[in-house]
Amino acid sequence: MSIIRKYDIYFLHRVFVGDRSLSDASSFIRDVGSCCSSILFGSDTVVVGSKEGVIKSWSIETGEQILELELDGPISDLAVSGEVIYASCSSNLVAIKISTGEVLWSSQLEGSSDSVAIWDGFVWALSSVYEIDISDYTESTLWKFNSQGELIERWSFAEKGWHMGVNNGIEIGIGRPSCGFIKVGRDGILNYHSLAVASPVTIGCDGAETIMFGLSDGSICNSEGDLCGKGSGLVTSIISIDDGWASGDRNGRIIWGEEEIELGSEVLSLGIAPNGVDLWVQTWEDKSRFLSISPGGVYSQIFEHPDRIVVCDFEEGGLVFGDQTGKVFLVEERYENRFDRGDMESGRREGERNLLMERLRRLRE
Repeated sequence: MSIIRKYDIYFLHRVFVGDRSLSDASSFIRDVGSCCSSILFGSDTVVVGSKEGVIKSWSIETGEQILELELDGPISDLAVSGEVIYASCSSNLVAIKISTGEVLWSSQLEGSSDSVAIWDGFVWALSSVYEIDISDYTESTLWKFNSQGELIERWSFAEKGWHMGVNNGIEIGIGRPSCGFIKVGRDGILNYHSLAVASPVTIGCDGAETIMFGLSDGSICNSEGDLCGKGSGLVTSIISIDDGWASGDRNGRIIWGEEEIELGSEVLSLGIAPNGVDLWVQTWEDKSRFLSISPGGVYSQIFEHPDRIVVCDFEEGGLVFGDQTGKVFLVEERYENRFDRGDMESGRREGERNLLMERLRRLRE
């Protein structure tokens, strides 16, 4: 495993990128009015929820708004099945018809509604109860609904669930006291499972054949019982990719395949670059910085943004970002603004910068 240390990306930024911003690279920019809290990026649709309870969606092809409605916030999670969006919002699970924005049904949960997933023809929701007197979570509940909103079954457990995923069943990474994860399969039995390291889960992602969990001590474990990697601090982002996974932590360490890269700043989010090859990383140190890492571990800053990026999702050919002010940015494979084009001179300068960046990347490989 090779380890690549931090070099002067700020000098590189000044020379080759100039004042390029996230806005410059975005195909469109939209606004949900308050801090973004959840995001979904589909083949032709971007859906974003806010802390104030607004849900909006737009067509990627035309940039036109498809849906707008306001619920009790925050919108903690979103899932789509067919023509229905399921939203975890405040203490409720809500089903919404995409074409009209009609609320089909709503069910109140106990505590805060944290996550939603679709599996085995049912809608699964995760909620948690926080006790102010002891400043800690005291109970979580997994809920199973049918598509009409009827409660089929529920399971309660003492730990806070930090990631709910699907892996031939529902798997939930949990914190103290038990740590590890719980699983509910088709038999309806809740079972506790240990991870390779006994540390609280902080984040997770669904892989092709397993679920990856990031832990508070920096460990990366899968639900098969393997220790897959070790960061330098609490894991803040982890994603599944075709050939494995990538993670980032609070201290700025990126683990991607055989590479470990020290960035020195908190990692906010990760995503596969629009070219489908590089890894894009968003870090925070007074501003959001966007770095592109090649498969060989060479990295450079590509643009920046004054506000903190709080949510990110990616699909083939593009990424979508949401920030703490409520702005939504779509970046596609071609860095051209189809809906808010700048002048031709700006486009020419942008092309020159991209060419210089590519030449520099080739020299370093």
